[in-house]
Amino acid sequence: MTTNHENVIGFILKGYPRLSETFIVNEILLLEELGYKLHIFALRNPGESKVHESVRRVRANVMYIPDYFWRFFFSFIDANLRLWLRRPRLYGPAFRFALSRSLRQRSSSTIKRFAQAAYLVQRCLAETRVAHFHAHFSHGPTTVAYFAAWLTGMRYSFSAHAKDIYLQEHGMLREKIRRAQFAVTCTEFNRRHLLHVAGDDAPVYRVYHGNNLQLFKPTPAALQNDSPPVILSVGRFVPKKGFPVLVRALHQVRQQGLRFRCYIIGGGPMQNELEKLATALELRDCVEFRGQMSQTELLAYYRQASLFALACEVQNDGDRDGIPNVLVEAMAMGLPVVSTSISGIPELIESGVNGLLVPEKDAGALAEGIESLLRQPEMARRLGLAGRAKVERDFDAKRNVEKIGELLRGACAGRENLSGGRLRVEKNSPIPAM
Repeated sequence: MTTNHENVIGFILKGYPRLSETFIVNEILLLEELGYKLHIFALRNPGESKVHESVRRVRANVMYIPDYFWRFFFSFIDANLRLWLRRPRLYGPAFRFALSRSLRQRSSSTIKRFAQAAYLVQRCLAETRVAHFHAHFSHGPTTVAYFAAWLTGMRYSFSAHAKDIYLQEHGMLREKIRRAQFAVTCTEFNRRHLLHVAGDDAPVYRVYHGNNLQLFKPTPAALQNDSPPVILSVGRFVPKKGFPVLVRALHQVRQQGLRFRCYIIGGGPMQNELEKLATALELRDCVEFRGQMSQTELLAYYRQASLFALACEVQNDGDRDGIPNVLVEAMAMGLPVVSTSISGIPELIESGVNGLLVPEKDAGALAEGIESLLRQPEMARRLGLAGRAKVERDFDAKRNVEKIGELLRGACAGRENLSGGRLRVEKNSPIPAM
């Protein structure tokens, strides 16, 4: 049942639309379906050649805030001067804070985000009925929300995900959490980290991203076909996805005499390196690299796959995944999955129960996992069925977005009780105070 909400929520995004951020578009669509009115402020138009079909169903208006300071220098100066004259008591302290932090950090990042926030408030806000800001990713977009709220006296909240959490300086992250009405993150692992940064009483909630269970649903098991089984892996070709480990694991699987075809889909800066590695290991006849795909295109590959593998790893600088959405999609399709036991992945996959987990950066262990699924089709089928059940239980997108909607409704309605900046969820609320 949908409900009309008069207040507009300003969604602040780093880029829109982005092919790799399906979960954000899905969240926007489901909030609109529930009756929430949204307005999107994007810091960049990625200009990608492909977009998901779901983007066309989004009703929210979109405004782009310039992301290149010097290219739009005079526009930024004009907006900031006008806002300073209109609201000197708000503008002055916020500007001094941003400038001071940029000088201490020897980085222009904070003052740039402040300038973008001032531009948003001066140039864009009057044309909307935005009553609350919600940012996706706790770094740049949330910094803009933080300053936009400061410059207007409005409230803000944010969703934190992966890289944005672990590569961010703790002091500013703590400040953003403590001043927010609430923060949402997509794994319990992330939530505990954020509480460690900001304190146990910080307003941080775990809400899994979720999946469209009507779109992603099981198909007949490809392992029973006579043709070689299909191994699928999806993700941007960046270090934290561990694709070189996967390629080496596939080489070991082939050395065991097993036939297969593998599609590695995603594209990115490591593609040439991965192709060279596959060539050196004489795998180009059975391993194919494909670029980014829309959700519809990707579904065709899920449907022909026999199993799904993803070799996620933690980088030396702390960069890592949370729970990759492609793992949830694969499990929703009923595919047996093998991945690594890092970050929030064990919250999704219980090894031996609904999938297999192996140590990160271990090609031999990953090869053994893939080989087990290929040699034991009954076990693979059992794990796939259990994986689908897990997704149905904990990763249904509509139920999970309803939780975010309730938090946003409380923030907009002003019915929350504040204690040190914390949003206290009422006992009868469907939102778990995690």
